Amino acid sequence: MNILVRKVWVIIGALVFSAVSAASAERTTPQNLDALERAINDTLAASTIQGASVVVIEHGEVVKVSHYGVAERNTDRPVNDQTVFRAGSISKSLTSIAAMMLVEDGAIALDTRAVGLIPSLDLDNRWARTDPVRLVHLLEHTAGFSDIAFHHYLLEGGGMPLAEAVERFGPFRSRWRPGTLTSYSNQGPIVAARMLEIAAGEPFEDFMHRRVTAPLGIKSATWKGSSELESRLARSYRPDGITEERFIDTPGWPSGGLNVTARDLARLPLLMLGRGTLDGVTLLSPESVERIETPESSDAARAGLRHGYGLGNLVMPRGRALFFGHDGSIDGFAATFAYAPALDAGFIVMANTTSEAIFDLAGRIRDYLERDLSPLSVESIAGAGQRPQAWEGQFQTLTPRRQLLAGLIGLTQWQGASIEQGDLRFRGAMWKNIGEGLWQRGDAIVPELVLIERDGERRLQMGLSTYRQVSALEMWTKVVFLGAFVLLLAISVPHAILVAWSGLRGRLAARGGLAMRLWPLVAVYAVAGVAIYTLALFQTSDLEFLGRQTPAAWGLFVWSALAPLIVALAIFSVWRRSAGAGPIALFLAISYTTVASVACIYLAAHGWIGLRMWQA
Repeated sequence: MNILVRKVWVIIGALVFSAVSAASAERTTPQNLDALERAINDTLAASTIQGASVVVIEHGEVVKVSHYGVAERNTDRPVNDQTVFRAGSISKSLTSIAAMMLVEDGAIALDTRAVGLIPSLDLDNRWARTDPVRLVHLLEHTAGFSDIAFHHYLLEGGGMPLAEAVERFGPFRSRWRPGTLTSYSNQGPIVAARMLEIAAGEPFEDFMHRRVTAPLGIKSATWKGSSELESRLARSYRPDGITEERFIDTPGWPSGGLNVTARDLARLPLLMLGRGTLDGVTLLSPESVERIETPESSDAARAGLRHGYGLGNLVMPRGRALFFGHDGSIDGFAATFAYAPALDAGFIVMANTTSEAIFDLAGRIRDYLERDLSPLSVESIAGAGQRPQAWEGQFQTLTPRRQLLAGLIGLTQWQGASIEQGDLRFRGAMWKNIGEGLWQRGDAIVPELVLIERDGERRLQMGLSTYRQVSALEMWTKVVFLGAFVLLLAISVPHAILVAWSGLRGRLAARGGLAMRLWPLVAVYAVAGVAIYTLALFQTSDLEFLGRQTPAAWGLFVWSALAPLIVALAIFSVWRRSAGAGPIALFLAISYTTVASVACIYLAAHGWIGLRMWQA
């Protein structure tokens, strides 16, 4: 199951992988398998990865299976053909394949309503009457769900019935109208799997074995812990390559619990290259495979963006050929699979260390597979599009993966967009206007961005994210407020010293009193402390810490709950101040109180007041 907090690349791993591929022109492209082997060894030597397995597919056949390093540091147990890794969110790809198999069986439809099959589902969707959450939304991450809470990552029980797992991973809430925007969430596929289980009339794990993994010949696939798995599973490590990670037997296995060898996992891209058939066994029709690869349930898809996040399948467009696939991370394991139908090629990379170097490995393999292709040449269509200058300005994400971060993003993260000689500069890259609101990077083989106007708002919408245009008024209001808060914090330090000195000397009684000076200062520090304290906890990136009721988490809860009370005391102290306060002292007291009040309201609106981190 992808872990947002530990590594940002879990959200955008495929994009990082694509970026690595885009840089391939600056390094030597391996021209044969021996050169590729040297490139892989060099990449691993420069990384902290302890052990890895690599499978390379060309012309629809496996041409290379290689293993590197150790499966366990303490014993020097080597990685070999029998070594099992955790595939993380690649599990979603198999869950979606199962979904399309049941669709072909007529047992379920992609537009089946979630509450139609699970009436007890704890789902808050204020658009339910006109836009209910459907199976397709759960698989394409367009249901509007936030990602699972920190404590969900620590849930144990791979053998837990899915009906119970759905309850444990809830409640569920659509943050926006289902079927409009895309935001990656591990909640959706768990609910989807329960729907599929009901439609199949048997436990989903049994269906997966009987209809998917066994026919594909994926003999090592398991979804929960066992003594047999323990004997074959690699140990996993944090990014330092030393600290061992704990195995968590997640009950959310349809979203991220697959355990498998690299050779067996290679059956997945082989199936997709065979357009649903492998070694004479047909699981899906070519039409279903194409549907898996093509998103349809978002505004972007309806506006013509035909490549993005499909059904458990992500496009990887930046390179000389169009690759599809998925990546995954769980408990220190990292994996990625990719395939290019036009090349009849693909690969698997699995490692037992959480490291971005896995995308370097993927990039080197992709370089090799694309070695005979000509460089891309993307040209803008003159006069295409609808007034692109209207999209110039500042943008902020509309779809944070974790809603708790929306407040921070709203104040600190800005993305500028400008039109330069007909091209769009956005997120550090130049995008070519190819018409009908679609934009394509020069290092990508398909468009990745579409311009959409909806509900009076201009949006830059991509496969997994959407950015809204921020008005100048909103931007400058936020910038001025944030600047004023920082300035007052800086002023407050010498001011607090002066207040303390004057108070000790008894000079404040006739000048408005101590309370009107003390409580506004304390209010500013209290509210600033909530933000700093929360960010400090986020920076630990340790789910064992974030997902439990630690003293630090309880301290944040108490601090953030007290902050509004302190602000109220500041307001009261200024209102009931004694006579004699000078204009400067009164101005500072009112300024401190005002910014603290506004900041407190802002934090409360975004869930940072009374925050129980272990439930966030």
